[in-house]
Amino acid sequence: MSSAVVSERVVRALRDLGLTEYEVQAYLALVQYGRLSAGEVTKRTSIPYSRVYTVLDRLERRGWVEVEGGRPKVYYPRPPSEALRAERMRQENLLRSLEELIVSELQPLYERREIRERPEIWIIRGEENISAKAREMLKKVRRELMVALPLVPKGLLEPLLPSLRPLMDRRVSVLFLTTPEALKILPPFIFNLAETRVREEMFGGGMVVDGEEAILFLGKGDPAERVMAIWSGHVGLTRIAQIYFQHLWETADPV
Repeated sequence: MSSAVVSERVVRALRDLGLTEYEVQAYLALVQYGRLSAGEVTKRTSIPYSRVYTVLDRLERRGWVEVEGGRPKVYYPRPPSEALRAERMRQENLLRSLEELIVSELQPLYERREIRERPEIWIIRGEENISAKAREMLKKVRRELMVALPLVPKGLLEPLLPSLRPLMDRRVSVLFLTTPEALKILPPFIFNLAETRVREEMFGGGMVVDGEEAILFLGKGDPAERVMAIWSGHVGLTRIAQIYFQHLWETADPV
């Protein structure tokens, strides 16, 4: 199937869902040409005839295609919305069964051995080190970025700008919370990148990435006071940072 018909991003997305290369080719061929026999699928793809029935049968079991009996059998694609719904249900059922198995066997072992969780928390000092850690986090953003900056120390913000700009080309939800004072010196592209709100008072600032890790900026940006930050990838602490940000966000004014 030509890239003019389907983008490479769609092909990668289908692979990310767990479809093999041959399964992607077969489904896309059916979407493009409609009802096809196994032999016709082979002619329109690089799938060997010796493999095509296995590929199509697996797509049928996963809910991506349907088949009409006869000689030869005819295959046709399910609508993408229905196929994705079936795939989601299949993966949710699989995850649920795996979760039950793993928890039932490992949780008693965990509790019996009295394993104690050791949260990972780092204290970071100095604008250069904090910016380096923040840039590392920005490279990993996939879905959602929450940023709170009551003050914008020049040495902290400027190194972050090159890492913020690429987010404009990715489907990332960015929420930017700041103060009226800091709003005046933010670069204009921030307002195209993020939904921005202002609040008169904030204690400290920070970032939360995908609800999985957080960095909290401490210090007021006073040249005589060395800036410090706390980073954590612990799910509980990150969730607290997320809840606190959402509280501030809901009581802030849209720009």
